[in-house]
Formats: sequence, structure tokens, C-alpha cells
Amino acid sequence: MEGVLATITACELLTSIGKPSLVRTSFSQQDPPYEPSKVLMVERIRTLKHRPYWEKDVLTKLGLPMEVKSSQAVIVANTPSMCAQLWKVKHLIRVTPITFPQGLPEDGDAAGARLQDNGELVFNPKLKSDALVAATQSKPEDRRDYLDTDTVKKHLRLKWLMPY
Repeated sequence: MEGVLATITACELLTSIGKPSLVRTSFSQQDPPYEPSKVLMVERIRTLKHRPYWEKDVLTKLGLPMEVKSSQAVIVANTPSMCAQLWKVKHLIRVTPITFPQGLPEDGDAAGARLQDNGELVFNPKLKSDALVAATQSKPEDRRDYLDTDTVKKHLRLKWLMPY
């Protein structure tokens, strides 16, 4: 109880329109030093239906148009101009600073990196080897039995015209 009373005595209790609010009277308190993140992860959390065109334009420039799922994230630089754009649509997005708990790789190779939901970019050596294996395997377009969209449409149209 003494801690609560000490907090209340350290702050002035003001009443404005019948609601009490706490105001800091001493400006000697300083925030701890903080190193801002260089990149940000931006996710759309609201739909763009019935929103003004300028908000849709900002999100399209960011890479989050209406066609993109709301769970998809984009990576943007933490610059003043980008923050000004994000400020315009702050009610439609979730911004998470990206941290590097293991540090950046010394060779600059981003293979094996995984971006988690909380904004941590983790480097996993097993994912790096899987990326190398996937790069060496043949692509589906190179295989003879690969069916692209045009081939499937043509085949299904012929089956529709002559079913038997």
C-alpha cells in the first residue's frame, strides 16, 4: 500500500471532467537507452473494404493490397518517410520490429533464415541445407509430365466436348 501511496504522492492527482488522471511532476526520470530496429515487419489486420482510396493506395505501395491475405507480412525499412506512410494507416496494420537474437550471419547469406511471428529472425543451419537441396532439384516446369494452366484448360475443354 505504501508503494501505491508513494506513487500517488509523487504524481499530482488532477481531475478533469470528473475523471482522475495522473500527471508526472518530475521530469528527472529518463527512459532507458533504446536502439531502434533497422527493419519492420508489417501485417494488415483490418480489411480494406469501405476504406478511402488514399489508405488503399498506401497499403498497395507497401505490398499489402486487398488481394493479399491479412496474415501475410511485408518487410519495410525503418526510415522517416516509411514511418510517415505507416502512420497514415496505423489503424489497419500491425508493426513489429525485427530483431536478430543470433546476430547477422558473417557471410551475408540469408539462406536458412526464418522470420517468426514475434519479429525474431532466426538462422537455422538445417533450413540452409534444405534450401540448397531445393535449389539443386529440377523445377516442375522442366519435367515432361508437368501440367501448366493452359494445358489443363485445353485438356478439360476437350473432355467436356467429347466426354466418351
